[in-house]
Amino acid sequence: MGQSLIGEERILEEVKEAIAHTTGVEKAAIEADSSLVQDLGVLSLDFLDVNFRLEQVFGVKMARSFVLEHAEEMYGEGTVINENNEVTEKGVEILKLRVGEAAGDLEPGTPVDELPALVTPRTLTNAVRDILSCLPEKSPAGADWKTEGGTRIVCSKTGAPAALPSGDEIVQRWLKALQEEKQLF
Repeated sequence: MGQSLIGEERILEEVKEAIAHTTGVEKAAIEADSSLVQDLGVLSLDFLDVNFRLEQVFGVKMARSFVLEHAEEMYGEGTVINENNEVTEKGVEILKLRVGEAAGDLEPGTPVDELPALVTPRTLTNAVRDILSCLPEKSPAGADWKTEGGTRIVCSKTGAPAALPSGDEIVQRWLKALQEEKQLF
C-alpha cells in the first residue's frame, strides 16, 4: 500500500532541512536536483549525518549500502563494478533505472568514486518515500495509522511506530524485481 500520510513535498523539505543542518548551506539554496557533492559540497561523513537525521525524523532505517554494492553481493563480483573499480554497462543500466535523471550522463567506465555525485535531495526523498510506501494498510492492532509530529507514522490506537523494512531491504527487493523483469544477470 502506498502511504498518504506524509507527502513527497514534506519529505523533500525534511531532506533539505537535514542537509542544511549538516552542511550549513542555506535551505533556500538547496534545489531538489542539486548534487550533494558537486553543488552543495557534502563530504562522505556528511552523508552519514544526513542519513542519521532522516532516520530520526521519519523513524526509518536508511540504506547503509549503495545499490551497486547490493547488486555485487546478490549477483556476483564484477557484474556491476569491474576489476578497475569502474561501473560496468549493467551497473549503468541499474543506476539509470534507480536514480533516474541524476544518472543521465553516466557511462560505463565511470570510477565508482564519482558515484556519490549522483545523490541529490530528490534521490534521498525517493529513498525515504520507498521505505514509507511499505506501510501496511492497518497496524498490527488493526487500527489506522497517524503521524506524530507530521513525520513519524504510528498506530492510532497504541502509538507504536510502524515496523518498516530498512532501506537496504528495499534496494534488495527492487533488485530482485528488476532481475525478474529484465533478466540482467
